[in-house]
Amino acid sequence: MTPDQKIPTPRPQIVIHANYELFALALALLQVINSILWLFLRYQEEGRVIILTAVGISLFFIADSVYRWLRAPDRRRFLFGRRGWLLWLGSLPLPFIALLRILWYRWAIRNLRRSDYSDMVQIVVEKRAQSTLLVAILAALVVVEAAATLILGVESKSAQANIQTAGDAEWWTIVTMATVGYGDKYPVTAAGRVIAIFVMIVGVGLFGVLTSFLAQWFVRSRQYDPTPSRESASAEDVQALLAKLDSIHALLEEKDAAHQSHSADLYARLDEIEKRLGKE
Repeated sequence: MTPDQKIPTPRPQIVIHANYELFALALALLQVINSILWLFLRYQEEGRVIILTAVGISLFFIADSVYRWLRAPDRRRFLFGRRGWLLWLGSLPLPFIALLRILWYRWAIRNLRRSDYSDMVQIVVEKRAQSTLLVAILAALVVVEAAATLILGVESKSAQANIQTAGDAEWWTIVTMATVGYGDKYPVTAAGRVIAIFVMIVGVGLFGVLTSFLAQWFVRSRQYDPTPSRESASAEDVQALLAKLDSIHALLEEKDAAHQSHSADLYARLDEIEKRLGKE
């Protein structure tokens, strides 16, 4: 291969953060489910729990949209050519607006190639720790919302209940899941205590997943090899290497030609010496 021959450039990789994309898609589906639940609970205190959760997810979506827009090579093309405006509008804290984000994911999936699906599966399998962490975060969010909604439903029927508002329910759920237990808010009904047991068990499991991920991350950092791999060589490095190989090959050919010329001259002198000896 000569330096004039072009190295084929690799095709752009569409699937880069498969775990994160699946996590964001799951949050968009959760937003749609929250919109449906809000239609039935908007006149109750439980509806405020759904609103608080939806606003939190919307803030995450807004940060996600800003990050995608800033990282895009062509920001204008990202907004219009790649339909990034669907992501921006789908981030607003409005009922059913998250459907626009789902439409964007549907458009993105239709543009994937068969090899991209294989890459997606491979990334999810290879980064099992990251996949588990994102699933744990999603599960924690669902448990917080579900437990806060249920605890309000069961505790509001008791006159001695001290969990009466959406803020109290969210605070109690998070504190219980973290197994802190301040004791300022607590359930007084039997159903509420059953919910508390479930939340504590889930919290212990989720924090175990977080601890395992951090341990795996530290071990991976210590085992990191700073030596660059051969696959990470750029096209410029390959071209430079080929140029060096060609120069070495030309030098060898030049030396071989000089050696052959020297040998021919030596043979001519030997023939001349033989002729002189034959005459004598």
